[in-house]
Amino acid sequence: MNTILQMQKVCLTYHTTKNETEAIKDLSVECYEGELLGIVGPSGCGKTTILSLLSGILTPSSGQVFIDGKRADPHSGLTGYMLQKDELLPWRSILSNVLIGLEIKKRKTQQKVEYAQELLKKYNLYEFKDFYPNQLSGGMKQRVALIRTLVLEPKLLLLDEPFSALDFQTRLNVVEDVYSILRSEGKSAVFVTHDISEAISMCDRVVILSNRPSTVKEVVDLSPLKGYTPLRRRELPMFSEYFDKIWSNMQTTKEKRSNETQAT
Repeated sequence: MNTILQMQKVCLTYHTTKNETEAIKDLSVECYEGELLGIVGPSGCGKTTILSLLSGILTPSSGQVFIDGKRADPHSGLTGYMLQKDELLPWRSILSNVLIGLEIKKRKTQQKVEYAQELLKKYNLYEFKDFYPNQLSGGMKQRVALIRTLVLEPKLLLLDEPFSALDFQTRLNVVEDVYSILRSEGKSAVFVTHDISEAISMCDRVVILSNRPSTVKEVVDLSPLKGYTPLRRRELPMFSEYFDKIWSNMQTTKEKRSNETQAT
């Protein structure tokens, strides 16, 4: 199995004029080609910071980050970032929003435009290509945001809690849609979330992070769930077993932090 992502003993320390804060310590993570890798952990442990390191927006204090064998670089085009909100521009049509990344990177060609239209057709959005974002539902807008990322053809997708702004029922449907699209396109993705159920329903493996300075506590293999859709996974007896395992591990992390705080 080919490795698309490698984080090797990555450390990150933030410096100010008065002090320094160790955010990440000796973090080693791999993601394989075609894999959906989830990352969960206590609040403030640096989950989004890890995505910034993977995209090359941040540079590690020590250690190395490789995407498809190359050092992480924000200008490489190897990663695509999907944010918590769709961030569609309200004055641009749906097709125009999908093409904006290509325009910014000066990669808009007729072939790319046709590819964008094919993706919209494939995922039942083509009839809305001339609509504006305020005419679409929240779930449809998230699908447009994903297609906007896919049209750039990144090797690795970075998903930063992309469903958190949606209501519960819409989230269930959009998770199903996004999972189907990622599988259909054969994409590799790192998915950061605070929602354990969401991570189990979508991912092949889940990385559990410790408190800050963040490191890997455990990696939970979800391969017995492979082949099941997110909604179907939630119905399986195994689902609650995985939830309890991840939840108890995270609770142990919180208790340890609480004890350390009281001790100081």
